[in-house]
Amino acid sequence: MKKSRFSRFALAALIVLASVMAPQFADAMPHTLKELRAMTDQLIKTGLVHGDIPSLNSPAFVEVREASMGLEANDPVFVVPLPDGVRIYPQKILVWHEVVNEVIKGEPFCISYCPLSGCLAVYAARANNQNLILDAEGRLFNSNAVLIDRNTGSLWSQMLGVAIDGPLTGTGLRILPCYWSNWGHAREFYSDAKVLQTPRGGWRNYNRDPYGSYLTPDNYYDDERILYPLTRLDSRLPAKTQILGLEIDNNFMAVDVNYIRKVKVANFYSGLTPLVAIYDSRLDVARVFERSVWEGHSPALFVWQDGVLRDIQTRSEWDMDGRCVRGNLEGASMEQKFGIYAFWFAWAAFNPETELVPGPTVVPDSALVMGDGVAPR
Repeated sequence: MKKSRFSRFALAALIVLASVMAPQFADAMPHTLKELRAMTDQLIKTGLVHGDIPSLNSPAFVEVREASMGLEANDPVFVVPLPDGVRIYPQKILVWHEVVNEVIKGEPFCISYCPLSGCLAVYAARANNQNLILDAEGRLFNSNAVLIDRNTGSLWSQMLGVAIDGPLTGTGLRILPCYWSNWGHAREFYSDAKVLQTPRGGWRNYNRDPYGSYLTPDNYYDDERILYPLTRLDSRLPAKTQILGLEIDNNFMAVDVNYIRKVKVANFYSGLTPLVAIYDSRLDVARVFERSVWEGHSPALFVWQDGVLRDIQTRSEWDMDGRCVRGNLEGASMEQKFGIYAFWFAWAAFNPETELVPGPTVVPDSALVMGDGVAPR
């Protein structure tokens, strides 16, 4: 899979140690030392300290067949394509550890999950020529985990992927692809994947989530409780709505995952960048692609018609990987865009300027009429 150029979360270098800031960063980005220090000053203590939530480091994996004995079809899992193949991380394990540190072919990776903010983010964990080892530090900002690296003691925002305090202040990590799916879909689609093995021994009950369950109502994951302070609260969506958060060309977008499940296709814009979100039933996920299919022409517009994804300009048929498989554009492909998963309240607290799908940037159905006058859906 292509690697995302996720500019806001994947800063290429240290922020300039000065009060004058580069204009390409959006307002919500903590882009001065003063702002970074302000974040650090607002960290919320939870009663937990570094070491209370132990990360998993180079853990063991099992085959799908063996993992199926301990997982139900609806159990949420995190699917991560890595250099040696796809790995699957059950949420019921990560809720107790929050960070998995991997080294694959000499390259470090951090799979991170914060249950309080519902934030799933995967990073290439190399900074300042060091393979970082990250842990949950215990404190929070905007109800989102603060991480600490063992290398330098720097503090990191899990959602931003940016060091907010310590020797690596201002350094950003490159974000990598991941999917929030469930075991039933993941085991079918990635039958050869490696699955994180349930750690042996210890006091943790991996069949009990301390926050409740994503599969049943009336618990932390679906009610309106926000347990720790926020810098702001945005009421445009219910607080615990799961969104796919993206930054594209310095614009912030939040794609409502359940909305895409319902409508199947949504054409929209992030600034001037034309995008389409499609529902991939194979993994039960929303995927986002750039709609600029051919240079010098208007962006493609897509509809879901009779169970097939088509562009309205040529009626060509496209698959869920953004490739044209039949029609005049056969062989063409779209670039996929990756981001992080989070609860709406946390994403919006970090990014108050974020736009929404659904929202005013979505292309209306009236513009999606096929050449024969047939409307989509």
